[in-house]
Amino acid sequence: MAAPDDAAASAPPGSPLRGWLAVVGLALGVFSFVTTETLPIGLLPSIADGTSVSLGTAGFLVTGFAAVAAVTAGPLTALTGHMDRKWLLVALMGFYIAGNLMAAAVSSYPLLLTARLIVALAHGVFWSIAVSVAVRLVPERHAVRATSVVLGGISLASVAGTPLGTAVGQSAGWHAAFVCVGLLGFLVLGASLLFMPALPARGSGSLTALLHVLRHRALRVAVGVTALIMSGHFLAFTYVAPYLQEVTGVRPSLIGALLLVFGVAGLVGNFAAGAVVGRALHKSLIGSTGLLAVVMAVMYAGGTSGPLAIAMLVCWGLLYAALPVALQTWVIRLVPEESEAASSLYVAAFNGAIGVGSFIGGLIIDASGPRPAMLAAGAFALAAMLMTALLGGSGGKPTRSA
Repeated sequence: MAAPDDAAASAPPGSPLRGWLAVVGLALGVFSFVTTETLPIGLLPSIADGTSVSLGTAGFLVTGFAAVAAVTAGPLTALTGHMDRKWLLVALMGFYIAGNLMAAAVSSYPLLLTARLIVALAHGVFWSIAVSVAVRLVPERHAVRATSVVLGGISLASVAGTPLGTAVGQSAGWHAAFVCVGLLGFLVLGASLLFMPALPARGSGSLTALLHVLRHRALRVAVGVTALIMSGHFLAFTYVAPYLQEVTGVRPSLIGALLLVFGVAGLVGNFAAGAVVGRALHKSLIGSTGLLAVVMAVMYAGGTSGPLAIAMLVCWGLLYAALPVALQTWVIRLVPEESEAASSLYVAAFNGAIGVGSFIGGLIIDASGPRPAMLAAGAFALAAMLMTALLGGSGGKPTRSA
């Protein structure tokens, strides 16, 4: 039994209601950052025309964003390790708002790219600390639930954020879309100021923290699994529209509706994961990655059947949304004393996988069309499952062998 002083030290600060409102504010922050990260995807033609650059150059607004977030997440999280987490969140939202409003005000590509990279710097740090902050705001028994609430912002962005941002950009211009996502930042900023209690930093708060967490063999495995499964997902999902059109024969006008179905399935999968991951983390990871490999194989073999392809798309959304909850929980459990440094490595792997997966998928699409991309994605998912099963241990206890 924990000593009274230890129990008091680990108890969440403030009232339970205020703690959960702060968690919801963090979920809104995740929603905002994910929406901002993917916003240019649906607006690339108009952005390219408005800034007088090619589509490929305009695409760097997404890939460059992910690359900067991946490279800087670890160092910046370590360097801000001594800041009170409340005021760090406030500062990050300041960068978020400034970058998006700058993007809304400029018309030259270099300035637009600069604005995007300002947000990307905040993106990596926000992702690195959001879940570790959330679990400090609620009782320990609700840690996985808080994680699922925060990461529910990912699925919500797929369902509402990116589609609505694209619709605004197409009807009122891409500048207006950046204004809207910038204004979202003020809501998160307000929630941080009103509901977030003072949260002194934990951990060593230095670059040596990254070296410390890298000594954990199981953490290296968790980061490797993240890189594999997310590379596989983005390899296929980046090109799911041409797959549905060319292989399944779906009309272009229905693609948006099917992506909405994918996002709704993701919301369900996210909160279902919150109920399962806390009790069976390791089995959840093995099951979700293994089933995702099966889904990809079925889409490769039976993608010409519309009903079968749509059913697999729903299963894909359910399974994929469970993965961030399970992976983030795994990472935090492995190195609780340096949870933010560990999370920054997870964030780097996740964002790096966006670029790697999309690049590999593009090579496959150019060489063989969209169908083989599903088989390649299934191979990545199978590798992730095997790595988890063979090297991941129980998924819940730190392993300190170098």
